[in-house]
Amino acid sequence: VEQVVPMIEKLHATMGTLPAEVLVDAGYCSAANLDYAKTVEAASDGRTEFFIATGRVKHGERVPDVPRGRIPADATLRERMARKLKTKKGRAAYARRKAIVEPVFGQIHTRQGKFVLLRGLEQAAHEWDLIAACHNLMKLHTVHTKALLATQAALTARPAT
Repeated sequence: VEQVVPMIEKLHATMGTLPAEVLVDAGYCSAANLDYAKTVEAASDGRTEFFIATGRVKHGERVPDVPRGRIPADATLRERMARKLKTKKGRAAYARRKAIVEPVFGQIHTRQGKFVLLRGLEQAAHEWDLIAACHNLMKLHTVHTKALLATQAALTARPAT
């Protein structure tokens, strides 16, 4: 829960700018993070928008439509964020997160196993770096192999002159 603020600050320091959208799952929903999101959104004049899930939605469960009318003045930050996630823009942004982030973890789990074997934060971090590097190399190999096979197929399909 306490990693959103340092992550965004490190991202800003590294990139020199804030992202247009920050997508965060329900495990990071806290009063401090919601307050930080509100502060950053206000300071960036809406150029950075946070979408923090306020709770878990079961697979296949339908998200209710966004209520009509104004947001009640006494709504908490959590209620405001939950309402924001129910809008078309909120649903679309969060759906992209599922397509961008989650497949990587699924692919790593399928190909390389779920757990790090080394103990201790430093050793586990090094092992994770190695797992991520292997994942990226396998992706590059797959893309390169497909491109090579496509080139070979195009060359063999070409009529002789």
